[in-house]
Amino acid sequence: MATTLPLTQLERELRQKVATSCRIIGNRNVTRGALGHVSARVPGTDRILIKAKGPDEEALEFAVERDVIVISINGEVLEAPDGLTAPNETAMHLAVFRRRPEVMSVIHSHPDWVVVLTGTSRPLVPMVGAYDGGASLRLITEGVPVYPRSLTIINDELGEDFMNTMGDHRACLLAGHGMTVAGASVEEATQTSLTVYELARLNYLAYAIGQPQAVSEQDRTEYLARRASGPYTPDRRRAGSSGEPAFWRYEKKRLPDLPKNGR
Repeated sequence: MATTLPLTQLERELRQKVATSCRIIGNRNVTRGALGHVSARVPGTDRILIKAKGPDEEALEFAVERDVIVISINGEVLEAPDGLTAPNETAMHLAVFRRRPEVMSVIHSHPDWVVVLTGTSRPLVPMVGAYDGGASLRLITEGVPVYPRSLTIINDELGEDFMNTMGDHRACLLAGHGMTVAGASVEEATQTSLTVYELARLNYLAYAIGQPQAVSEQDRTEYLARRASGPYTPDRRRAGSSGEPAFWRYEKKRLPDLPKNGR
C-alpha cells in the first residue's frame, strides 16, 4: 500500500528530473502550455511522481519541482500543494505502469506534426538514417502503433483499451491527439519523445513535397547492427563521467533561465 511518508532524497532527485524533462519538451515545442505531462515511478514503491494540473498549474517550459506531485499507483493524490492535483489523463500513465513493471517513466505530449500525420492517416516512414544515428530506424523497426481514438484517457477502462494498442512498444501515437512514450528512465522517455517529434516533423515536410522514401533495407540493417555492437554509434542514453547521458546534458544547457518571478 502507498504511504504518505515524506519525500526521500531519491524522490527529490527524481522530482527534479521530471521537472527538467517537462521544461525540455516544452521548450522544444514537443507540447505547448500545460498540455501534456511527464511521470516517473519511484523505484521499489507504488508511488508515482507526475506533473500536476489545476488552478495553479504552470506551462511545461516553466515547470519546477513544486509542479511535480506524488500519487499512488491507484491514482490517489498523496502529496500536492494547494491549487495542484493529478492530470485528467493520469489513467493513461497508470495503465502503462501497471501493465509494464519495467517502465520507470511515461511522457504524454501533443506534437503538431503527430496530430497532422495521424489526422491525415499518413504513416511514419523510416526516411532518416545517419541524420540521427539510427535512432529513428530502431524506433520504426520496433513499431510505433496508432491508437485510433482521439479522446482523453480519463479512466481505467480507457487506459486498458489504450494499452491494448501500445503494448510493449516504446511509443504510441494517438489519432488526432498526440503521443505517449515509455522508458526505463526519465532521460530515456525524454529522448524517445524528441526522436518521435523530429521524425514526425521530417515526415510532414517530406509529405508536403511528395512521398517520403524509406532508407534502404540494407542500410537499415547496417545501422541497427552498428547500434547493437556499440563501437560505431555511441549510445547517448548511457551516463558519462558526470553521471548524465550526453543528450541530457546538452538539452539542459539549451534551457533558458526561468523567469525571475517564477516559483
